[in-house]
Amino acid sequence: NNIMDLYILTKQYATDYMAWIRDTSNTLTEPTAPTNEELKVEFSALENYKTLSDTIIYNSSRFKPIFGAKANNALRAKFKVVKNPNIIISDNDVKTSVISAINNYFDINNWDFGETFYFSELSAYLHNTLSPNIASVIIVPSDTTVQFGNLYQINAQPDEIIVSAATVNDVEIISAITASQINQSLAGLNTNT
Repeated sequence: NNIMDLYILTKQYATDYMAWIRDTSNTLTEPTAPTNEELKVEFSALENYKTLSDTIIYNSSRFKPIFGAKANNALRAKFKVVKNPNIIISDNDVKTSVISAINNYFDINNWDFGETFYFSELSAYLHNTLSPNIASVIIVPSDTTVQFGNLYQINAQPDEIIVSAATVNDVEIISAITASQINQSLAGLNTNT
């Protein structure tokens, strides 16, 4: 006997979810993932390719939103951006271009189930994409109980795909990166290695 666990992401669910995650009007409701039974019916043709003793278990995949208001509190963050002082560009243009670049980075075709997010990769992408308009970008946890740097690596479960829930409200233009900008002070920092 072989048991084959399939994690399936349907195009309709992905489309509906991405529409909901990017909806800033709060008029859309979060879509529900297809049930195991619905997936079994939709992909019943796969049953023809297994042997009699094999069992296929159909599982719906899940999304793991990070950064914005639709993410879990511990995964919410602000993008703090330092504009290039030698370029004349409005704050709103920078905010819009940052979110557009983030959405392109988190395009579902670029991610796989269980893939880990690394901020260093996103930061490099943003600097390459938005150059010369930005000088620097960091993420700062919105939850004050979360340490700066904790969101620099976010793991996903084997059935999850990471997506960004960030909107322009999650981008802040700053003049320089300082301890106060990253919500840090030397008091209270854990110095244990």
